[in-house]
Amino acid sequence: MTFARALLLGSTALFLTAAAGQAQEACSSYKVVAGDNLRFIARKAYGDADLYRVIYEANVETIGAKADLIEVGMTLTIPCAPGAADITAAAEPAPAPAPEPAPEPAPEAVVPVAAKVDPQPAVPAERPIAMVTASGNAPFTDKTLPGGGMMTQLVEMAVFRADPGIPYTISFVNDWQAHIDALLPSGAYDLSFPWIRPDCEGGMLSPGDQARCNDFAFSAPFYEIVDGFFARRDGDLLETTSAAGFVGKRICRPEGYTTGVLDSYGLSVPAITLVRAERVEDCFRQLAAGEVDLVSVDAEVGDATVARMGLISKIGTNPHLSTIVSLHVIAHKSNPRAVAMLNQLDAGLIEMYQSGEWYDIVSTALLAQRKAK
Repeated sequence: MTFARALLLGSTALFLTAAAGQAQEACSSYKVVAGDNLRFIARKAYGDADLYRVIYEANVETIGAKADLIEVGMTLTIPCAPGAADITAAAEPAPAPAPEPAPEPAPEAVVPVAAKVDPQPAVPAERPIAMVTASGNAPFTDKTLPGGGMMTQLVEMAVFRADPGIPYTISFVNDWQAHIDALLPSGAYDLSFPWIRPDCEGGMLSPGDQARCNDFAFSAPFYEIVDGFFARRDGDLLETTSAAGFVGKRICRPEGYTTGVLDSYGLSVPAITLVRAERVEDCFRQLAAGEVDLVSVDAEVGDATVARMGLISKIGTNPHLSTIVSLHVIAHKSNPRAVAMLNQLDAGLIEMYQSGEWYDIVSTALLAQRKAK
């Protein structure tokens, strides 16, 4: 698996290099070269890769209604740079409804896990597929980030690759627990992201994780994250090399995060005191105040939150204990339409690996996150 991942990313890097060499302008035509995809061309033409739909819509007859991978030598029409109103319409296939409380959690990053997907029947043409996520999860999901964050861009591109004609909306509702307790079970929304999949085939699960395995269907992995532990720098928990050193401690893990990571270390109640805060920021606020001993959260989001809160000098990450888990899109099993949509997202994800779009979205988002830090 490690070799396959390295090969995938290495090949994609070659594609990126090959495509980057040719300059491109709007209001012109463009001949596709090896390694191109619509995101690369949109970035060269408009300075914004998320405007790939503008180019696609102008070339549907050439590319095809399915938006299969563009072919070398194909000549595309590059429309003039759209106005702000046109950009919004092109980048978002449908309006995004839904209310919106306050900021929230998410996860961090490493490498994708490819999955084999059999062809699936198309989702029936009904109301738009309604997807919901939340802000406060840089670099993964946040309304203030380009394209709504890295995971939002990955999901939107997977929809586009599966079938650009699929209508959908994406809303930000900043209460993760409500996503799985009410919004998906009630059918108010069809899909939610990003979520960690518990080890449903493994050993003992907490009641919450068991319910998640029983009631929800998961997409293929869109991304892998490193889940770790944060502690105060003025204590000794950053040097702890065994989970046994965390027994008896107060550990804050935000609502919506699976407790499977803690359970795998033997850090379940009553071995620890588990604190469930509404937001990632709340966990770190309690840690800084000495109200909890550790924060258990994915490393990328944790690092971003610590930096944003100005706590870098006070809080660090334990370098010895971490777990790699994957991020998914989920659907409630009572919603067959949403479950069918997961199959289409999986198929679109495979095409993104082949085209280099997965690597482009991830590398661009992580670079922006590093610069922001």
